[in-house]
Amino acid sequence: MPTLNVQLVTAERKVVDEQADMVIAPGGAGEIGILPRHIPLITTLKPGELRVRRGQEEQLFAVGGGFLEVRNIEQGSEVIILADSAERAEDLDAVRAEEAKKRAQQSLADQSTSVDAAAAAAALQRALVRLRVIERRRGHQGRQQQG
Repeated sequence: MPTLNVQLVTAERKVVDEQADMVIAPGGAGEIGILPRHIPLITTLKPGELRVRRGQEEQLFAVGGGFLEVRNIEQGSEVIILADSAERAEDLDAVRAEEAKKRAQQSLADQSTSVDAAAAAAALQRALVRLRVIERRRGHQGRQQQG
């Protein structure tokens, strides 16, 4: 049976190195799903939610952009994700993410300062991604408890 070896790496550390059934990533041109035996591919990643599925389990990550490469190997496929940043859903703090969102929105709204608008917009995007990943994780936990 073909496999999908997934490696998620940032400049600071290797976040994931394991086998999976599927990877769903925020590609530069839209969401992309990778299964074993996927064609070779290199694409950019935009900030968003990365999902790694194995069986009935799904790991969620907030990634801050980067690159994704799919390579064919003898046993199946290899997915290498070089992310600007990557945080596991269970490591995210909803209160801190909400505070970061409010600070970024305030920076964008405050026209009287010389705040770098691009940096404020990027901070807002990161906070929104974190909040979206937190919400999805809560939804997964609720479905698992029901089942």
